[in-house]
Amino acid sequence: MQKPDVAKQPALTPVLENYLEVIFRIEAKDGAVRASSIADMANVTRSTVTGAVKLLKDMGYVEYSPYSLIYLTDKGKDIGRKIAHRHFVFGAFLEKILMLNPEDADVTACALEHVVPEHIVQRLGEFVLFLKSRPEMWSDWQETFKRENIFKSSHTAATIAETLGGKRRGS
Repeated sequence: MQKPDVAKQPALTPVLENYLEVIFRIEAKDGAVRASSIADMANVTRSTVTGAVKLLKDMGYVEYSPYSLIYLTDKGKDIGRKIAHRHFVFGAFLEKILMLNPEDADVTACALEHVVPEHIVQRLGEFVLFLKSRPEMWSDWQETFKRENIFKSSHTAATIAETLGGKRRGS
């Protein structure tokens, strides 16, 4: 007896995760999502959105039919919420702690949210909350960092490794 062919579900790619994040954010704000809203927020064409939404529907992440509103399924909400949270944690760390400009922080957060393991995201979030909960530490450290940044004139991996007591690879 032959086993029936079971089609493998395609993997959820970073691009599709971004769509779930965008849909999650719009749905949380407006209650329902239009393809045009996704296109505007993601800076892509409506036809690109339609293709992605059809794939997400086939994967069970959204409810969708042509020319209608788009809603996340429970499965889609879970992933969208997770990616939005990861983006927020990285964005807060990069902008508020590392003092990157908002655009660089956002672009970098978007790249990191798909590849960094969950336990590291959680730890990073805990660190941000720790600093925010300690006003005495929070208020002074950024100015001190700007004033005393020892790597400002010489920012190389060797200098950082030497400063931290580590050895360079290949040494």
